[in-house]
This record gives sequence, structure tokens and C-alpha cells, in this order.
Amino acid sequence: MAQLTNNPWSYQTADIAIATITGATGLTLNADGTVSITTTGALTFNATADSNTAFTVFGATSALYNGFYTRISGASGASAFVMQPNFVIPAGTAQSGGGTIAQVLYRNRVRMEDISWQSTTGSVLVATDTLELRDRNGNIIWNAIVPTGPSSFSQNRGKIYWVSGLVPTVLTHGIVLMTVN
Repeated sequence: MAQLTNNPWSYQTADIAIATITGATGLTLNADGTVSITTTGALTFNATADSNTAFTVFGATSALYNGFYTRISGASGASAFVMQPNFVIPAGTAQSGGGTIAQVLYRNRVRMEDISWQSTTGSVLVATDTLELRDRNGNIIWNAIVPTGPSSFSQNRGKIYWVSGLVPTVLTHGIVLMTVN
């Protein structure tokens, strides 16, 4: 269960809420500036996240759809949502397919001093395990892969400093600890 109240913050694989956006018509700009988003499967929200209204879209076929969104409608476990982008998509922008939508665990700016990806009891990091952290706009904060001959069961990234939100998108094993200031 994500822990975002005391230092260090932590989250595990079960805390990630992510879904693949449906093909050619997965992202549709509505006349009122909102975006209809359809996913290929259910998107179940993380109940411990900072807010169940903050999401990011990244990797969309049309980069104009990538960024930070606020959920207007669509419940946890659904595959259709209406969201308000926190940026402007020009009127008349064609539909976009593909991409990914992920729930933002923490949506405000935060100063990260250190991030550590560690093994846990029953969940040892092994070769090719992956970790990917993004900010609320979908930009990569840290992308790591355990090497084929790991010399330890942890990886560290220091001095990240100010980040606009936290969105874990991939964590195959272990736990991520973040010291925030």
C-alpha cells in the first residue's frame, strides 16, 4: 500500500494503476475541451493515491494528448472516462489512438532527495526487472533495468530535486522508497 505521508515515501507493484488506451479512437477531443478516453481493459484506481481525479496520458499517437488530466467521469474499474486536460489541445485536433493512461499517486510539486529501488522479503530483484517513474505530465523521472549480473539487490538514484507529481508506471518486483523534503 502506497505510503505518502511520512519519510521515506514508499510504494509497491500493487500501487500502480495503469491501462492501455484503445487503438485509433482511444482519445477523442470533445467540443467542450474535455477528452473522452477509452481503455482496452479496466482501470482500477489506487485508493491510497493523493487523489482519484489526477491522471497522466503518455505515448499517445498524437503527442498533443500527452499530459496531466483531471477525471470528470468514469469510475474505478471502468474502461471509459471523460477527463479535462490541464493544458490546451487545439480545437479540431483529430482523434488519437494508442498510448497509456496512469493514475497520479501524488499530484503536487515535491522535492525528492533520493529514490531507492529495493528487494523485499519474497520479492528479490532479478536480472531484467524494470522500474519506471514519471511526473504528472508523463515525463520520465527514472527508468531502470536490473543488469544481467546484479551485484546488489537495490538501485539508487539521488538528487532528483523538484518534480511535478509522482506516477509509477512499471515496477516488476520490490519496493521503491523516496526521501522527500
